[in-house]
Amino acid sequence: MWLKVIIVILFIANLIALGSAFVTLIKDQGRGGKRTARLLLVRVSLAAALLLVIAFGFYTGQLGVDAPWSGRF
Repeated sequence: MWLKVIIVILFIANLIALGSAFVTLIKDQGRGGKRTARLLLVRVSLAAALLLVIAFGFYTGQLGVDAPWSGRF
């Protein structure tokens, strides 16, 4: 259960970082500010952490596929 909560938190943090980078890009108006680059680096780091947590969940069996088309009947 905790793994799913961590996944949701990382996903929301990823969206917040992406939105923050967009806002700083608009405020700087393309003047080459480093704030946007740093926020996008945070976003990429959060996305990598999210992928690692999902891979860990599949590896340990805490996450699984329950879709009707997954082939498990």
